[in-house]
Amino acid sequence: MGKQFLEITEKEVVEKVIADLSAKLAKKIAFKSEKVEICEALGRTASTDIFSPCDIPPFDRSMMDGYAVVASDTFYAGENNPSTLIIKAYIQAGEFPSHSQYIEKGYCTGIATGAPVPKGANAVVKVENAREYEDKVKIYKPVAPAENIMPAGSDIKQGEKIVRDGTTLTARETGVLAACGIKDVLVRKKPLVAIISTGNELVAPGKELEPGKIYDVNAQTLSDSVKEICCGCVPLFLGIAPDSREEISAKLKESLATGADVIIISGGTSAGVGDVLPAAIEGLGEILVHGVDIKPGKPFVLGMLQGKPVFGLPGNPTSALITFNLFVAPLLCAIGGIHSHNYEEDGKRKTKRIKAKAALRIFSEPGRNEYVLVNLAKEENAFFLAYPIITGSGAITTISKADGYIFVGKGKEIIEEGEEVEVELLYS
Repeated sequence: MGKQFLEITEKEVVEKVIADLSAKLAKKIAFKSEKVEICEALGRTASTDIFSPCDIPPFDRSMMDGYAVVASDTFYAGENNPSTLIIKAYIQAGEFPSHSQYIEKGYCTGIATGAPVPKGANAVVKVENAREYEDKVKIYKPVAPAENIMPAGSDIKQGEKIVRDGTTLTARETGVLAACGIKDVLVRKKPLVAIISTGNELVAPGKELEPGKIYDVNAQTLSDSVKEICCGCVPLFLGIAPDSREEISAKLKESLATGADVIIISGGTSAGVGDVLPAAIEGLGEILVHGVDIKPGKPFVLGMLQGKPVFGLPGNPTSALITFNLFVAPLLCAIGGIHSHNYEEDGKRKTKRIKAKAALRIFSEPGRNEYVLVNLAKEENAFFLAYPIITGSGAITTISKADGYIFVGKGKEIIEEGEEVEVELLYS
């Protein structure tokens, strides 16, 4: 037997349990990888170090339109005493000079920006510092050796590490991969997240709403949260299960059969007659946590089935999203390999916080950590006022109207009007 039902656990203890579990799962899942084309690699996580197969640029490259020359031929050139060189050929970008275009003293080639510098030449004179006549050119300004030339390998050398294992690929990394001619890249396989809704009262959007029924909100919000916040993971909605231990157990087994790495199931987490999720989890595996000292979100459940974590979130939309952000998202981001961009080293998600003043007196329930959703209004002095939203965790408009929330630790029962508070923004 695991954790007893609604044996309240402190928030910090739950966070430690999830952090330890995340570290263990991340090591296992990190070895799963797949090859994708770079056009599909944005936002994915490299599963190995990547090295350049070639020099960039692959040849000595002209940085200017002008003339490829032997630098010493121009050392004494000036406005009143130009150097005169014979033009041997013209080289455009994309052409490669032939052996016959070797540049000796007294000769040069016309050259375009990006074109390979011919053998023998060691500098490029800008076109604006020269003037052609017949098959010759007059140079009016000297150049030093290597001037206006980008040497082969000066940007990236062959064999140089260009992407580190564990890097979340942005446009910067994919651009470098493309520059090195790399078409395919090994990335961590996206963890699959099974999502289940429970409740006799739930109906899928688009179906007829019968008396006593409501539309399922959590399936959409949780699926989108997995995609938006935990972009290294893929949600898989498996439908709605009625409040039946057998039906919920069947859905949990279906989740395992799909190969899901994590299961999220909303509703049915309380200790009421109709809340059978904890019993279903206990019948198939083990419950680690059932009940946490926060509001909203007290009946949060964490269990394990065949080595896979199962998160039981409250059915109320606000409670479901808050517990998702607090407890589920850190684990998903860790196993999805996006730890470095979205999360701190200790597993806490990077968030944006601002200072504000409580617009009204706010009361908190004694002995429980509380997350008070607020709407922000700006004062003339550019300071924000935080207005508590009182529609309750059962209303979907509560979360849609909220700009963020204030964390009220247990032991603090009142925030006075005008008191400075820290608001953690939901959308930063």
